[in-house]
Amino acid sequence: MTILQVNYFLAATTAGSLTQAAEELGVSQPTLSEQIRKLEQSVGVALFTRAKQGLTLTEAGQRFLPHARKVARDYQIAMDSVSGIRDRQDGTVTFGMFNSGQYVLSGLIPAFRSLYPNIHVRFIGSNSAQVADQVRSGKLEAGVVALPIDARGLTISDVLWSCEAAYFHTKPALTQPVTVEDLLKRPLVLPDSGFSQNDPTRRQLSERAQTLGIPLTPDIEVETGSAALAIAATGTAGAVASVPVAQALGYTEKLKWVSLEPPLIETFAIISRDPSSLSPATQALIKLAEEHMRMLHREFVPS
Repeated sequence: MTILQVNYFLAATTAGSLTQAAEELGVSQPTLSEQIRKLEQSVGVALFTRAKQGLTLTEAGQRFLPHARKVARDYQIAMDSVSGIRDRQDGTVTFGMFNSGQYVLSGLIPAFRSLYPNIHVRFIGSNSAQVADQVRSGKLEAGVVALPIDARGLTISDVLWSCEAAYFHTKPALTQPVTVEDLLKRPLVLPDSGFSQNDPTRRQLSERAQTLGIPLTPDIEVETGSAALAIAATGTAGAVASVPVAQALGYTEKLKWVSLEPPLIETFAIISRDPSSLSPATQALIKLAEEHMRMLHREFVPS
């Protein structure tokens, strides 16, 4: 039994004629007749007596009628309960974001809320590896991450944004690009202390250090890029951070910075577990995030 068959039954009951019910529903009479026949097969008894004068309900049809009306009402109530989410009029969208993304993508939430003012927005700021784990487990529908990440069970978009990570310091005499070997000869502060083994930028730095047979052991570890830059601004240690993040936080005015040799390029993409099951609100947020990230890519062209 389907809701379509129930609705056809109710229409035929009201019209008293298969032909008239079909006209009112905008379907062919054979189509309506076939669906009612299947309904009668499903319940195992005839619901109508068919005669030249029209349709009349059998005893079974009369007993079935109030329940059919309740099924139709409950179905409509169920559909109405999700209409706000379907039509992006209410609900909650929960989205993952790498730690520093909230600074460079600060315009994303205002842009989304201007389009969908009644949708509650929750941004979960974490290391990219943690965002990937939460999307993989179903705790988040999607998120923006730095690459590379563990891609098991995930769908990863094309790279939407790439930028340079540079060395920020307070030494006016340092104006030339620095190698990882140079970095490790100086006091160094790095972010993502909780996910140091999985953080994409840390992994790039570690791979460079390994080729020299040197372990990557920063003097100071903090959780966020903003905290690392704040420490660098005191002169305690130099920091490796994304140039756009430093600019968004005002540190390109407060600190000196030089490229790494070779340049360290960070790449960013959007991940999800099953794109076909994304909620309408998340789909809309992803579309806006893609636009903002492509705009950032044009603004911060890596060297």
